[in-house]
Amino acid sequence: MTISALEELSHAWDEIRADFDSLSVDAYDQKVLDCAARLAADPGGESAYAWTLGLVLMAPYLAWAIDDTGKPEAGAALRATDGALRDRPCRHDQHPYLDHEEEGDLDLPDQLRGLADPDADWEENHSREEWLCPRNVAGFARIALDIIEPGSAEDIPPRLPTGTRITIDTLAAVLHGYPEPGTDLSYVLSSPALDLSLADPQDRPGHLLTVCAVTGYAASDMFEETSVLDELIAAVEQTLPHYAQAACAHDEHAAPPHWAPDLAELGIILSSPGGRARYELDHRPARDAPLAHLLCPAFLTSLAEESLSTLRARRTQLTHGRTASASDAP
Repeated sequence: MTISALEELSHAWDEIRADFDSLSVDAYDQKVLDCAARLAADPGGESAYAWTLGLVLMAPYLAWAIDDTGKPEAGAALRATDGALRDRPCRHDQHPYLDHEEEGDLDLPDQLRGLADPDADWEENHSREEWLCPRNVAGFARIALDIIEPGSAEDIPPRLPTGTRITIDTLAAVLHGYPEPGTDLSYVLSSPALDLSLADPQDRPGHLLTVCAVTGYAASDMFEETSVLDELIAAVEQTLPHYAQAACAHDEHAAPPHWAPDLAELGIILSSPGGRARYELDHRPARDAPLAHLLCPAFLTSLAEESLSTLRARRTQLTHGRTASASDAP
């Protein structure tokens, strides 16, 4: 691969990274398929680093896509690369992938071009040799896999699933009372109920916290859609039996955030393996509740019952108000 060819590709891959929420674009799909095919053809070769980092850049697009175009091919190529390179001999004490977080994706196009051109300036924290090390390439292959299939890889820095920040910001704007223009309030407020009803056991606590966070707004005078209340109520009712035998040995539970947007963000973060791992890494003992307390069944039962009572009371208030109004009509 020539330096000029890689420069052109890196710009194209970065465009896809920045435009990851476009759902499905034929030209993007073709770039993914071509990159995956090149990697699959020689997963342990000298150019594997370039195709692997290309898939890291395009992985958010694959994760967000509404169909599976490119996902099987990319996944197979990345697994082959990890298998071919992760156990190669290595004399390095550290590798760039070990401290590569989501923000670092912004720098990958420039780093790619610098890796391809040994005469280019190189001012990175890690040497070119460490970047090109087979074990480092394998690490980045696992990063790409984890972006496409959250929770599918180990020994990499945890990150939130693609689009999580969009979800957090959208819900925060609603709970602050200033939704973005065009926001479908019913959809935003009912989505946590659907997520809770479909959640795996390990993700259920986070989704329950998010439902508790939206309860105040959904049950306030600012909102009067009983269908949304019904969805939230049903989701909590469906969840409580999972904690029917709730018990714990904690002397007390640290209070979760009282501010609804903060509680919603916490719930969304704790609803994924990467989010829970990030919470533990960023945990500040003096300010943050221990993760074990937030996941405690007894603690969650108390919050769920409080939310359910609030939602039911608002549902009754709206129903009775409408009945009375109808009966007063001439």
